[in-house]
Amino acid sequence: MVGKFRMLITGAAVLFLTLTTGLFVNWWFVDSAIWLSSTSPNQKYTIQLTGNKGRGGFIVYSVVKYNLLKDGKYITKNQVAHYGDSMDISFELAYPEHAWVNENVARFWRNPDRPAANLDNLVISNHTDKRIRYLEIHTKDLFFVFDLQPHSDLQLQFSHQTSGNSIWTKGEFEDGSRIEYGVSFSDSNSDQPLGYCMGIEYDHITINEERIHETRFRPNSN
Repeated sequence: MVGKFRMLITGAAVLFLTLTTGLFVNWWFVDSAIWLSSTSPNQKYTIQLTGNKGRGGFIVYSVVKYNLLKDGKYITKNQVAHYGDSMDISFELAYPEHAWVNENVARFWRNPDRPAANLDNLVISNHTDKRIRYLEIHTKDLFFVFDLQPHSDLQLQFSHQTSGNSIWTKGEFEDGSRIEYGVSFSDSNSDQPLGYCMGIEYDHITINEERIHETRFRPNSN
């Protein structure tokens, strides 16, 4: 009797593990339908979003992925832009608004509770001789940047928040070497706009603001 009970428990555990693994594989790896496709003003760049933009569950996370295209050809595909479980904000609540800032930059954001809220500034500097094919940038808002030229600067404005801020980015140089780095900053307790600088070198990224300076080294890899 005990042996049968153990076999029943073992079978149930195996079934649960199989179902969970199947759900995870489907969630993380399987392509899904495109529910948003946005093209730049001159029709050069396109952002496609796929996955579940709603809130995740207790076991299975919701995940939103993106494809980036230039002149109709993929720059990158199936990159994760957002994920979370039932305790995390959904993509559709975090970024209900989107627009192209210019031909090379798209912004996703949520309108602030106070319409007159100030915007923070982020200056991105490519200090290398290589073109940056794309950048995904997370602040309070989400940005996609295309073709940041060598030795050039780009200024972005994003939603201000007093409860601390984080800036995280990933992307790719024209030769395929990867870019990835993120840092968090403490509460500002200020309603005034803040300024941040992101300097991209061949082997590391520096992100700083008035009160905090952070540097982390990230080797490039293909």
